[in-house]
Amino acid sequence: MENGKYTVELHFAEIEMGDPYSWRGLGRRMFDVYIQGDRVLRDFNVQAEAGGSKRALVKTFEASVNNTVMDVHFFWAGKGTCCIPYQGTYGPQVSAIRVSQGT
Repeated sequence: MENGKYTVELHFAEIEMGDPYSWRGLGRRMFDVYIQGDRVLRDFNVQAEAGGSKRALVKTFEASVNNTVMDVHFFWAGKGTCCIPYQGTYGPQVSAIRVSQGT
């Protein structure tokens, strides 16, 4: 990437865990997001922030590139659930990342 300022759009939707109308909706996916080493989201719960499952949510951030590298890191810190609705359903999940160079 060219050095400079960028807009980073992170597109999310909770597609694994259902709404809380059944036991499948009891799970919680929580994670942190770092962009260029700075934590921009802490204990982020897509389902809670979007107002339910299968709802799109876009979070937008500004970042600078100084070494031709854009680093976006998703980190599961062991919070939330690990086995609901299925074994291994936990940790970060992102649907898309869009990066555009600022003006």
